[in-house]
Amino acid sequence: MLIDWRNLPPLAALRAFDATARHGGFAGAARSLNVTHAAIAQHVRGLEAHLGVSLAVRQGRKVVLTQSGKQLAHALEDGFDMISSGIARLKEAHANRALRVTTTPFLTERVIMPKLSEFWVAHPGAEISMSPTREYVDVVGEGFDLAVRALLPGQTVGLPGSGLNCETIKETTLIGITSPKLLADYGPEPANLPWLWHDVMDVKLEMMRRFGLPIEQLKRVPIGSANLLLEAVRQGLGVTIFNEAIARDEIETGGIVEMPLPQLVKVGYHALTPKGPEHPLVRPFVAWVRTLL
Repeated sequence: MLIDWRNLPPLAALRAFDATARHGGFAGAARSLNVTHAAIAQHVRGLEAHLGVSLAVRQGRKVVLTQSGKQLAHALEDGFDMISSGIARLKEAHANRALRVTTTPFLTERVIMPKLSEFWVAHPGAEISMSPTREYVDVVGEGFDLAVRALLPGQTVGLPGSGLNCETIKETTLIGITSPKLLADYGPEPANLPWLWHDVMDVKLEMMRRFGLPIEQLKRVPIGSANLLLEAVRQGLGVTIFNEAIARDEIETGGIVEMPLPQLVKVGYHALTPKGPEHPLVRPFVAWVRTLL
């Protein structure tokens, strides 16, 4: 049923009368709503004028509801109790639902998931729902609480529009990586080396262009998923560009080596969140991811 809000009395007056009925008088109602006794009385008298009926009468120091007042009080009690219960259920469902996060498959499987137990130790019972994808998704439209994405300076793809906030989690340097044998066989000239090619290369190609690489001239080695990059580099299949902080452990063990590139390029990891109230786990999760990158 559609409600004609123009014909309804002011909400403040209905609240004042509901409190009067529940507490048996203006004084108790005033204390419950943290307003003055006079304000409650004024609201109730205004409500009576709006409805054209008497709702409450004084009997000595007491306020007694009329028959019409009792009828309205029952209706308001049912209505406000239903509203209160609905709000409580909504808040409980929001507080207890899983944090929905979207990021790249590599960050999900190689960086976040292996250490997720650390987050659970700090936040027992926290539920995290990860949705890995290399493509930028509609965070608001698809109901995500957080997207973690790597963006180049000035890059507009994936940056927030009217419905997103953007926070830099960490800035890092991009480097070229390859196997020691491949570098020895082909030398350090990028155009002479085989480059690993994977699905959804738009962002990677923009990164490579900023390095000054001759993309059209590069020999390409398709590997399918970007999740296979590190393994493909270890096996000497080709070269790629990578987050220096994440690749550093591999470099230190000698499994891969850094390859000189024409220019220095930095990338920023960003937290994209819908505007408005945040899921309670967003801030702790973003702070934890910052320690991993």
